[in-house]
Amino acid sequence: MSTYVFSVYHAEARDALKNNQEHPHISMRWATPCRFAIEAENPRDAENCITKKYPHDKGFVTRRLN
Repeated sequence: MSTYVFSVYHAEARDALKNNQEHPHISMRWATPCRFAIEAENPRDAENCITKKYPHDKGFVTRRLN
């Protein structure tokens, strides 16, 4: 197993922050990237794990850092 590090933020929360507003339903802590370490057999499994928890269709943006 290897460790893969991801950056995750919420696009709508980030847009609200840029406009000096607060998102009505998403915590503003999601406006700035949070880092998560995922243990997985390969990068694809790690990506599947992080996007399952933080799905793109719910507004989350994920980026692998290593």
